[in-house]
Amino acid sequence: MPRLRPTLVLLAALGAVVAAGAASAAAPAHAEPAPAPHAKHADEKHEKAKIDPFAHVVDSNHIEILPTAGAVIEDLEYEGFPLKFIILITVSALVVAAAMIYLSEMMRDGDPPTGKLWNLLESLLFFIRDKIVRPGVGEHDANAYLPYLATLFLFIFAMNLIGMVPFLGSPTAAIPVTAALALVSFLVIHVSGVASNGFGGYLKTFIPHIELEGGLPMKLMGFAIMFGMAILEYATAFIRVGVLAVRLFANMLAGHTVLFMILFFIALVSDPAYQVPFAKENPWVFWGVMPFSVALVTALSLLELFIAGLQAFIFTFLTAVFIGLAKHPPH
Repeated sequence: MPRLRPTLVLLAALGAVVAAGAASAAAPAHAEPAPAPHAKHADEKHEKAKIDPFAHVVDSNHIEILPTAGAVIEDLEYEGFPLKFIILITVSALVVAAAMIYLSEMMRDGDPPTGKLWNLLESLLFFIRDKIVRPGVGEHDANAYLPYLATLFLFIFAMNLIGMVPFLGSPTAAIPVTAALALVSFLVIHVSGVASNGFGGYLKTFIPHIELEGGLPMKLMGFAIMFGMAILEYATAFIRVGVLAVRLFANMLAGHTVLFMILFFIALVSDPAYQVPFAKENPWVFWGVMPFSVALVTALSLLELFIAGLQAFIFTFLTAVFIGLAKHPPH
């Protein structure tokens, strides 16, 4: 097992790029302070208390820990940029860094693992090495890319999990964050390809070899096909990165939006600002809808925990495969 200290450097780079992406793309509309908790009129209060279905997946300048109890952290911004996601990303990075430092210290002497935490972290690391890095990059280069890919997996997994904490937020459900992660992978993929094949040689790997037998018309057709496929291959180098970013963003956004809408059924039968006429006339509807919504959200939250790990796996595995293709292009 290689030493894990390079992971900390890569983790810092990931955190810096992701934090910069999250801050630079934050919309001012989400940086407005929370509405006043006390309003003079009921209608005004209901108007200010409008529920935002995307509040959990967009950046803002405040964190609502227990909003009904008034536990709200305000004014989290720097020169107009909200800092909630940067804080959550930093917390995720620190948790992963602490876990890797602990694991590296435990594994230093080569002793067999003891304790639940040590076994859990070492199992995760071996899973990443044996199921992601080696199949994607190849046996020969697996150890060289294990620090980066292990950091990537654990970092995304930690951000996905922190998004499951109520009243916080989901950084990976924001496209700037996933785009920044994909950009880091883009650089690692193509720098690896250039390092292995040379700049000119790497560019040539995108050009297919097509030979058509026959006269001049067939050769011209072969050249046209080769030219068109080369353009598609060069475009694919960028499309792959876009797919990485959109896949993670869309899956996390969809999951959190579905959870919100199911819980919103409770507001539809209880909150005066949203209550449907039938629920106003029949108060018993609340006791039929509320247990159903809570039970369904609980079940889907367990599924979201699985998806949190699955999406981290898919993002990291595809990155490993793209690195392998860049270093050892098909002939």
